[in-house]
Amino acid sequence: MVVAAFVIPPLMLCVLVALGRYEEHMLGGDPGAPRHASRRRHLRAVPDEPAPAPAPAASSAAERTGRAA
Repeated sequence: MVVAAFVIPPLMLCVLVALGRYEEHMLGGDPGAPRHASRRRHLRAVPDEPAPAPAPAASSAAERTGRAA
């Protein structure tokens, strides 16, 4: 019973990885992708988008409230 508890989870993990690779092999990659990108995934944590421009900061409390001093 203890052997099954230590053997079955790694076996299931190997089957899961093998099925994932089989699926990628059968479905193929993006035909328009460069050759080097089809073998490995290139993940990015942050998309390539320009940062929004910062809002202009008010220099004094009077400018922030819109009142003259």
